[in-house]
Amino acid sequence: MIKNMKRVSLLLLLVLFSYTSSFARESEMSRGLVELESSFMGVPFFGNLGSSSKNEVLFFAAPDNDDCSSATELTINSTLTCATMTQATFVGATLSSQVKPTCAGAMTKDVWFEFTATATSHRISIEDFGVIAFTAYVAVYDKTCGAMTSATKECFTLSNFGKERVLNSLVIGRKYYVRIGVGGTTEFAFKMCLATIPPPIKVSPSGEMYSVEGLIKDVLVTAGCDLVSNIKYQVGDGSAKTKSVNTFGYFNRNGSDFPFEEGVVLSTSEVQFVPGPFTTGSKGINTYRWVGDKDLVDAINDTGGMPTTPLVATDMRVTQVSFDFTPIKDSLNFEYLFASNSYNSSCTYHCNNGALFAAWLIDTTTGIGENLAKIPGTTTPIALNTIWDSSKILGTNCTQNAQYFWNAYEGGNMPPISAPINFAGSTVGMSSASVTVIPGRKYHIKLAVMDFCTNDSHSSAVFFNARSFDIGTPSLGDDMVIEGGSALCPGETMVLKADLNPNDYVIQWTKDGMDLVGENGPTLTVNSKGSYGVKLDYKNVACYLEVDPIQVEYFDEIIIEKPPLNLVQCKSPTATTLFNLESSMKGVTHYPVTAMFYESKSDAENDTGQIPSYYNFDNTFSSKTIWVRIQSAISPCFKVYSFTIKTETCVIGLVPLNDMHICNTPGSTFDLSQYDSIVYH
Repeated sequence: MIKNMKRVSLLLLLVLFSYTSSFARESEMSRGLVELESSFMGVPFFGNLGSSSKNEVLFFAAPDNDDCSSATELTINSTLTCATMTQATFVGATLSSQVKPTCAGAMTKDVWFEFTATATSHRISIEDFGVIAFTAYVAVYDKTCGAMTSATKECFTLSNFGKERVLNSLVIGRKYYVRIGVGGTTEFAFKMCLATIPPPIKVSPSGEMYSVEGLIKDVLVTAGCDLVSNIKYQVGDGSAKTKSVNTFGYFNRNGSDFPFEEGVVLSTSEVQFVPGPFTTGSKGINTYRWVGDKDLVDAINDTGGMPTTPLVATDMRVTQVSFDFTPIKDSLNFEYLFASNSYNSSCTYHCNNGALFAAWLIDTTTGIGENLAKIPGTTTPIALNTIWDSSKILGTNCTQNAQYFWNAYEGGNMPPISAPINFAGSTVGMSSASVTVIPGRKYHIKLAVMDFCTNDSHSSAVFFNARSFDIGTPSLGDDMVIEGGSALCPGETMVLKADLNPNDYVIQWTKDGMDLVGENGPTLTVNSKGSYGVKLDYKNVACYLEVDPIQVEYFDEIIIEKPPLNLVQCKSPTATTLFNLESSMKGVTHYPVTAMFYESKSDAENDTGQIPSYYNFDNTFSSKTIWVRIQSAISPCFKVYSFTIKTETCVIGLVPLNDMHICNTPGSTFDLSQYDSIVYH
């Protein structure tokens, strides 16, 4: 057997060899491998090519996608998982007529693919290549086959050491061609995977979309009035040199899997490095360290102090934002997520207090402060070592409160390119401790993220869910309307609550925009259709607001034309008498309803213990009250009525029969069939 197989065209084969009976068969991969002997025989590309005892020469026809014009379409996976891959081979491939790309001078054969981008970034990879080592040249074109030159959109190599590449800056809906080639005599089968990279979050540094004040008042805080003041943002000690870095900004989910739709972010490094995916390169130039002020020291001491092992920390990188606020409600909490590049095994303090988040709330009247950033249901503060999952952060052994850890992207449970944020790991979205506050009293809060690692790339951040810092925006709830199926039933009432202390507010309820005389309490009972609102004037703070009104509608009443009929029936000689309860509903209503029957009024009202419409009545009793729930077929409304069922001992008069006469002759009989229609029960 000639093992050095040469590719020739079918025409050349016919010229070089003469056979009387010849045929060709495509391989299972629609490729043409031809054996030359007494007949042509197909051999699959994706199997092993063993030796043969026959004197034969093996020839390979080119793959279907040997040129740009016949490029194979790549199936795009909607996630990073290669659920669907495209089979391909270099066996039999030739060098295309298009000029070689600049990065692939050694290319001797190639195959072509095409795809239409469904995202701005896709990951391309060579899978199941089945060889020990290879180098493949990959060129990506955004031009048609006829317009291609040596210039490409991207040109790179893939190998068994690096089999994947992220294609960035793609235009959704645009077609791209992918040319993959190898050099020398390299030939192997493989699979192509084109996966979709989830987008990262978007971040806008303070001063762009929002000012520092706007980030607090318009994004973070929810308030019916302007109840926030004295807003301060500071990096490190706040000196002039620290103002060269911007570590505070706005973020948007941007279609990623990040838990919050939007909000604000505080980072110990520039926020421009916050969006994902995760990278191991530079994370900014913030090198400004500080020992902290009293509030920060108090927060650090609340976590047990700065880390002391394996090195004693004496300062930190810190970003803080603080403001005064006056709540008009009696409780406070907010939602956040803590992230850090120290969530990995290489950080000096990876199982210690290497980074933390604090929300230091101070009652300005008493001067008492407390940290609201705690593990839910505990007094344990939020720090690097208090939320850790070693099953996700590989190479570590210090799991704590693992249920609150989300993902690790640096040698962890998730690939780096899937990270919506550029941090090694993070917690899940969490809610701060709910704290009781006194409406009308001024409070001061300082939100700070700190890290103690000397490696400037080990930055940390905290993300706050937009408008989760609610200091008082009264709401009357959702509309009660027919279209949404939440309208009231005729005769039903509902109580609207302002949830406010009338000692602190002047309250005025309204209906259809008009004041309701005498309705100045914290609640209002509604018994008719209308648009209901409330005006609130806070006595101790300059805060007047009109709460968004709620629409209240009523479903149509079920029209009952006559009450259900009482049923009377002759007592059966057996232990029970069968009643058809549906008979009681004749003529009751023409409204679309369903009738359901019960043995008590409470069962009918609560729709429990329904009995069948064909009801076996115990004959030891003479009568019984049955309750019917007349349920509307087009609304949740119903009416409840009762009727009785009763049995009587009936005397049935016998039908007199005429005498019958026949002749007294042998074999004579009486024919009684004439009385077949007379039946007695």
